[in-house]
Amino acid sequence: MNSLVLSTIGGLLVLLGASMLLPLAVALYFGSPGEVKPLACALVITVTAGGLMKYLFRVKATGQLPSEGDLSIREGVIAVVVGWVLCALFGALPYLLTTSVGNFTDAYFESMSGFTTTGATVIQHPEALPPGLACWRSFTQWLGGLGIVVFFIAFLPTAGMAAYRLFEAEVPGPVSERLQPRIAETARVLLQIYVILTALEFALLYLGGMPAFDSLCHTFSTISTGGFSTKSSSIAAYQSHYIEIVITVFMFLGACNFVLYYHLGRGNLRAIFSNTELQFFVGLLLLTILLISFSLSSQETSFPHALRRASFQVVSITTTTGFTTGDFDTWPDFCRFLLVLMMLAGGCAGSTASGIKSIRLVLLTKSVGRELVRLVTPRVVKHVKLYGESVEEEVISNTFGFFFLYVGLFGLFSLMLTASGRDIVTAFSAVAACIGNVGPGLGAVGPSLSYDGLSVMEKWILIFCMLLGRLELYSVILVFLYWRR
Repeated sequence: MNSLVLSTIGGLLVLLGASMLLPLAVALYFGSPGEVKPLACALVITVTAGGLMKYLFRVKATGQLPSEGDLSIREGVIAVVVGWVLCALFGALPYLLTTSVGNFTDAYFESMSGFTTTGATVIQHPEALPPGLACWRSFTQWLGGLGIVVFFIAFLPTAGMAAYRLFEAEVPGPVSERLQPRIAETARVLLQIYVILTALEFALLYLGGMPAFDSLCHTFSTISTGGFSTKSSSIAAYQSHYIEIVITVFMFLGACNFVLYYHLGRGNLRAIFSNTELQFFVGLLLLTILLISFSLSSQETSFPHALRRASFQVVSITTTTGFTTGDFDTWPDFCRFLLVLMMLAGGCAGSTASGIKSIRLVLLTKSVGRELVRLVTPRVVKHVKLYGESVEEEVISNTFGFFFLYVGLFGLFSLMLTASGRDIVTAFSAVAACIGNVGPGLGAVGPSLSYDGLSVMEKWILIFCMLLGRLELYSVILVFLYWRR
């Protein structure tokens, strides 16, 4: 592994260790002495390990910070994937040192679930967590929502192609757009938008009567489309229409392309309303909400009440957040099947949401339409267009490849869980929830339960699914291919 790659990973760990100051401050504020020392130890261990890596390999490599051309595509991918694996490892230290989680597998599962904004949990009663650890649990989702590497690029001086390779490896997608000429400036703009949305949601939740600490934790978990809650019954614990509406709105905002907010700030409303992906995403949400609402209303539930339940849950699942206001595993099979499909669909590209992404579904739909036209009129030259411009065939080929790889891996890991003895509903929904970074599934991992009952092997399979889903398959798979060579 290149020395500069190791130096970069060291920088990520230093940044991660510095972020542990927040839960430590929360523990001190709430007077929780039992967790102050463990959190402080986790902070020191992480910063020390990262600092040593960054210093030793930085000096060994060039004696300078990474500069233009230092990182190849391969090295950028390796730095990001290994960085995420190690951040989840050191992020598990607070769980282990506070003894809130009994073993390493569960601690790593909870940590990876946080950083990948999955929201799957092995903790059955989050109310019992000490305040500092509860804050860290939600804060890991906030860090992972925008991306650990994006924070690294925004705060630490990584220049030129080095920054670009890291950004490209962590924020993959079929269509990319820079907000500023330099990647570091783009990362800072994204961070500013992220912080503004965070502050706005916190203020609205607090003004709506949610306690300040709960408001902070739920804000971290909402805007990152993560789904960790401080309550066992999630948002249902507050029994508030206002809180449900605020969280629904910000789950949706978190799942929209952040480039749209940049255009909004510049007054370019046309770029927002003419955005094909946003139109598709909103249309998909509305259609699913109506279908589930009608299905629920036929089960002796009034339509307004069914609409309220369906609206929150569909937005929560589709944006890959995973909050709940009830046990949707008790809904009709039609509704449950639709929710699993929406787990796979996910949000928009350039957002904090995961899944296949709406932009890929748009490209797939347009490509299938083009092939149907070709069958009728084979001599017609028809291009797939997006935003008025023809999409390169390479992008379309990549999109089809991603889709079939996503579905194939979904089937493979579901098969592995069924081979371990899980029923097909639990296996399919658990893999869909983890590779889609959603959280709650059906059956033994339903919204009223946790992942604590799974075996060690099943948990590690799902941990790998979380990482695959967050880094969109290719980066993780490429690392294994590079190491094999």
